[in-house]
Amino acid sequence: MDTRTAINTTSNRLLNFLSPSDRECLASHMDRVSLVVRQTLEEPGQPIEHIYFPEDGVASVVGTSNGMGQYEVGMIGKEGMTGLMVVLGNSQSPLHTFVQVAGSGLVMSSAHLRKIMAQRSTIRDVLLMFVQVYLIQTSQTAVANAAAVLPQRLARWLLMCEDRLTSKHIPLTHEFLSIMLGVQRSGVTIAMGELEHSGLIRADRGMVHILDRKTLIKLTNGSYGLAEAQYEHLFAPRTA
Repeated sequence: MDTRTAINTTSNRLLNFLSPSDRECLASHMDRVSLVVRQTLEEPGQPIEHIYFPEDGVASVVGTSNGMGQYEVGMIGKEGMTGLMVVLGNSQSPLHTFVQVAGSGLVMSSAHLRKIMAQRSTIRDVLLMFVQVYLIQTSQTAVANAAAVLPQRLARWLLMCEDRLTSKHIPLTHEFLSIMLGVQRSGVTIAMGELEHSGLIRADRGMVHILDRKTLIKLTNGSYGLAEAQYEHLFAPRTA
């Protein structure tokens, strides 16, 4: 499949929101790639060489605190892109971005993206709209981490993960969840058990199956939904 066909058939919602001419401008600079679990997409303090537009799978943006472990601060999937610091005019990030759930996507060099944004304000403006939504997501993560109990935070994380996957079955391990939620594995086990006992999820063999999405949303007590609603508002389907 050539790159023009790839970008015109992509499931990445951010790319699909661009006009046909803007997608055409990006197409010749993109390649379709597989995204494998634990693959590093951005290294803290290192130049961001490539920008990824996931089509399936989940990338986690993680911060590290000396002596306090790792904590997820953001999540990116088919709704968006990595390399937001490049969109904002920087060349590196203090955070680590890696693939948490395997999938696929389109990739281009950050150098090409910089040139294209300088030439096409329409592309730059759409990418900045996604930065706005992502900032709301990270602010809600901070609120959830400060105010929500662990089962609520787990419910929010599972909903966000499901939003970004083509399958309703979420592959995960307690190791990943402990990083995502900033707790010990024993805490993850307890929270998973609570959700499963309530009939909201089913967990088996490294997979979680969401059984009652509506009740999970209620359980989050408002920590899920603000960024998602803003995304749907900004990226509503174009009308003819």
